[in-house]
Amino acid sequence: MKQRVYIAAFLLIFAVAFATAQPRIMVNIVVSGLSYGDIVRYEKNFSKEGFLRLRDGGASFTECYADFAPTTSEAGLATIATGTLPSMHGIFSSDIFDRTTNTFSTLCSKPKSQQTEVANKRVDNIFTTEHFTTQTLSEAVLASSKNSSVITVAHDPLSAMILAGRGGECYWVNRKGQWTSADCYMEDLPTWVQRCNSDDFNHVFTTDIWYGKYLRSKYINTHTTDIAVYDQNNARRQRSQKRASDGWANKLLTTPSGNLALFEFAKRAITSLLPLKIEDGCKVVNLCLDVPRIVAEKYGTDSIEYEDMLYSLDAALGEFLTFMYAQLSQPNDAVVVLTSDSGISPSERDNSDAVRFNTRQFEIIMNAFLSARYGQDSWVAGYTDGSLYLNHDVVYNHKKSLAEVQNEVASFALQYRGVVLTTTAIAMRSAQFSRGAMALLQNGFNPRRSGDVVILLAPERIESDSKRVAMSGSAYAYDRHVPLMIYGAGIAPQRVSERVSTELISSTLADLLGVSRPQCSDVQPLKIEIK
Repeated sequence: MKQRVYIAAFLLIFAVAFATAQPRIMVNIVVSGLSYGDIVRYEKNFSKEGFLRLRDGGASFTECYADFAPTTSEAGLATIATGTLPSMHGIFSSDIFDRTTNTFSTLCSKPKSQQTEVANKRVDNIFTTEHFTTQTLSEAVLASSKNSSVITVAHDPLSAMILAGRGGECYWVNRKGQWTSADCYMEDLPTWVQRCNSDDFNHVFTTDIWYGKYLRSKYINTHTTDIAVYDQNNARRQRSQKRASDGWANKLLTTPSGNLALFEFAKRAITSLLPLKIEDGCKVVNLCLDVPRIVAEKYGTDSIEYEDMLYSLDAALGEFLTFMYAQLSQPNDAVVVLTSDSGISPSERDNSDAVRFNTRQFEIIMNAFLSARYGQDSWVAGYTDGSLYLNHDVVYNHKKSLAEVQNEVASFALQYRGVVLTTTAIAMRSAQFSRGAMALLQNGFNPRRSGDVVILLAPERIESDSKRVAMSGSAYAYDRHVPLMIYGAGIAPQRVSERVSTELISSTLADLLGVSRPQCSDVQPLKIEIK
């Protein structure tokens, strides 16, 4: 009898200890466009309070990969949020193709006919969550308890909405440089957000000239476009003749000031969730920093602008972590996660056709090929992020087999400069690929939303866009290898070299928080050593 009492007492103590070990607030930070190699490359100039604090003080996964293609920001964010691949959650592009009209629409955007007037002008009326079909971790947290809270913040509305899903508070920066949300999340902005906007909160972080953090000699990169840095020899600011003409609101997306503004807003979000109460459920703050991706696309990953932005981001991250932990009575009350949606391709300074894939020209050539083979018509309906869409009505009107036309296009596309692999929707549905590029494409293929023919470009080749010198979206390691650090909540410092997938992040965080995993996440969580 006594033995049973002892056992029961032991189990009770174990249960209480496990319960107290669970964090009560989680901060999930996604640094868009950050590759694992960036942490290694610039490590010597990072402080000990930012990236390196999370890496050295918690669980750092050195071999974390996105196991799908294309590795767009949208696909990466959705995979992190839902714990499943694009083949299930269906998000791989900012464009959605409508088979009924053979036209593209923008992800999360309402048709104009549904954009009814909102009660006030502080929230947007143009966004919708109807395109989301898979539960996110944020939604799972909210479903776990009526006392749970989730706040999601990003620079870009798509990033914020993909991370949030269909619930919680969701904020981003509008064209006027103010924080806003949408009527699908709330009727009006909370008082603390309105106060930020009335104080012209974001404007104070912007400057006319982007000054570098260090002397020129300390930077690893050498190429510059807009940044002003000190020269070590004469201590004069050396700067290119080109000067950015963007308004202050646009500078929030193209300079380090955007990261500073987001972290400052995140501090206000943390404050709004505190103090933590025993009866409260989980508190989650999702942060997506879009500035790193935008800066990398504009200036290239080999630029001083990108490097300097990371140093500024590292300092802002360290300040944010210090602030957050100062608000908590127990350090183990919080867990901080840092990862990325994808890396960015290496940038080429000449921007020649050798590193460009002209998508519009590709559509025209494919349509001309099919017209010559089967008869003049509008065979091609469009192209986006590696997916070519055929007009099925035209195929059927010409009494052709869809599989035949898909195969003809896939074969002919291989002759196009820059294309190294093609496959068809029929092949994606009928075969099962276990490894290699075909497996990655299959993991990124959604039968409802993907195109008729899927293509893979050669390494370092990007889709044509005059405003970008680099971008994500490939199946190669520079886009797929991302950092993953999980810090706090009693997690022991550890380096994990086992190869893992970003698909596992959501289920791992759900287990740490003690909530049910997102509905479509059927993978086992990561193994983490607890102190």
